[in-house]
Amino acid sequence: MKVKKQKLTSLKALLLFLLVGVIVSFYLQMMGLKVISVAMREEFIQDIITLPDLHQKEDTSSLYQEKGRYNFTVAACVCVKDAEAYFEEWIDYHVGVINFDQVYIFDHSRDFELQRWYVNSRNDSIFSRAEVIHLKDTGEKYNEEKGEYTQHAAYSDCVEQFGKNGPRHDYIAFIDIDEFIVLEKKKYTDIHAVLEKYLVPYGGALTVNWMMIGTANKTVYSPVPVTKRFQYRDSKPLNIIKSIVKSSDYKNHVNPHAVRVTQNKEIHTTKYPGAILKVTGTGASDKDRPSNVFLLYHYRYTSLKEYIFKRCIRGNLGVGDWCKENGYSLHNNSPSHIQPSPGSVYDDTIWQLLIATFPKYRIYDQLWKDFS
Repeated sequence: MKVKKQKLTSLKALLLFLLVGVIVSFYLQMMGLKVISVAMREEFIQDIITLPDLHQKEDTSSLYQEKGRYNFTVAACVCVKDAEAYFEEWIDYHVGVINFDQVYIFDHSRDFELQRWYVNSRNDSIFSRAEVIHLKDTGEKYNEEKGEYTQHAAYSDCVEQFGKNGPRHDYIAFIDIDEFIVLEKKKYTDIHAVLEKYLVPYGGALTVNWMMIGTANKTVYSPVPVTKRFQYRDSKPLNIIKSIVKSSDYKNHVNPHAVRVTQNKEIHTTKYPGAILKVTGTGASDKDRPSNVFLLYHYRYTSLKEYIFKRCIRGNLGVGDWCKENGYSLHNNSPSHIQPSPGSVYDDTIWQLLIATFPKYRIYDQLWKDFS
């Protein structure tokens, strides 16, 4: 009987020892995980603290086959309204990646909403190459004094002030804040390289065709760069074009897409060097749709809610809004490029160029999730 009691006591002691061992082992594992977690967090914080200046550019020479300097300057004129969510990304790309010398942003708000941003950004290495001009929103799309639509008048003023006078930029592109010029990266270093071959020798103007970027089935806004959020495009370019003009050859705008140039000058395309646009109708299209030099990626839709606000509630500077009277939906018979679509071909070209040039954008690949 005494032997049995001793065995039972020994068994209890063994079980107690094993239980204590399990508890201690579990505690040590948890402490180890905690230490690892703290170390990872400290390492992450240190990575953020040691990030370079947000506009410190990395060497991207490996992305291109050409490098060079040019003896002419290229600027862009753009009208904006309610574009604060994305316009810094647009400047980063056009100035910092494809090397526009300057961009001129016409702020079409009533109270010059971008004035403070403009003043505060004068010492920034990239944003200082963006000049903001107040184009006061009077509620009218037509400028009676100048006899043309407000957007056309802004473009004319831009060429007059910054092309034919002032800094005298040799070439000026007329694009929107939701349009990104995408170059054939295996052939060209920047926008200058394209113009050097397809516009500089001929003068006049050069066209670039739209490539529509879809909604990616996003329904609402998310605070993520537009070129990260929307990476599905159409399979083919549209026939609709935008224009880049030689300042000294510019007369005026036919519409936001097409320009008139001086006598003996032509509107050119990139079908081949010296190719002349076959102008039809409004002059806003090129049925050949050349795409082997550059295209204009058009983020027209973004998310469905943003698109309805832009198209139907806020309105635009031009004519025709294609919206129903309730202001919250589009007419079913509006043109195909007005109706939002998700896109069919994955294309992250612009995003890869941005994150390769500016480290600040990489956080969106590493930490950010878009559930919109």
